[in-house]
Amino acid sequence: MLRALAAVTVVFSFLTTTTLTRAENILFFAAASTADALNEAIKTYPVKTVAVRVSYASTGALARQIENGAPAALFLSASPLWTNRLASKNLLANDGNKPFLGNRLVLAAPKSGRVTIDIKKGFRLAEKLNGGRLAIADPSHAPAGIYAKAALQTLQVWNELARKTARTSDVRSALALIQRAEVPFGIVYRSDVIAVKDVNVIGTFPKSSHPPIIYPLSIVKKFETPAVRMFYDYLRSKKAETIFDKFGFEVSK
Repeated sequence: MLRALAAVTVVFSFLTTTTLTRAENILFFAAASTADALNEAIKTYPVKTVAVRVSYASTGALARQIENGAPAALFLSASPLWTNRLASKNLLANDGNKPFLGNRLVLAAPKSGRVTIDIKKGFRLAEKLNGGRLAIADPSHAPAGIYAKAALQTLQVWNELARKTARTSDVRSALALIQRAEVPFGIVYRSDVIAVKDVNVIGTFPKSSHPPIIYPLSIVKKFETPAVRMFYDYLRSKKAETIFDKFGFEVSK
């Protein structure tokens, strides 16, 4: 039986200074799918006078909070649609809405599953569910769900699968359903599967089946400071690039 999942914003704090009174605080809003890689990147940040707090949730929810005045200085989105929306409202620094990371969309199953599925036009995923459901992030607002729906539509199987989906607030919640074997399959990002040990990749969706998966990294104009700009530059550095690469992201040059 599927457990009820509510949208939850989890806040992690990483302090790079031993004297909190001297630290400049930076609030960072980031897509849930970036949590493992971003956490590690923040831990390796060498500047000793900055305290970074990260709030992880679905991109749409975070973007709306920024629109409403939330004091986030940085925004790592899982879709350029939301950052374009913020940029159109003049909320981002001039070069803030630039491609930063890329990802791939995969079909995943619990580790115990031994199924092989060839992802192609008209593939029979609905039959493979055997009465279960397909976990996806909610396609009404979560980028992973939007990409998943687009891919299934391109492959002409969305209509038969739409009513057989278990929709979650964000992609990490969809991954949790797969990990707990509450669903036979789910559609998540490649980086999500790399971060866990109890999920198998069954197949990778063709890049041509959905819009490019692009994560823009933005500076929110109202809260830009030299410290924010320095941290932004660090995240685009070679050192940080190796971390994001390790977690399965494609780093934009």
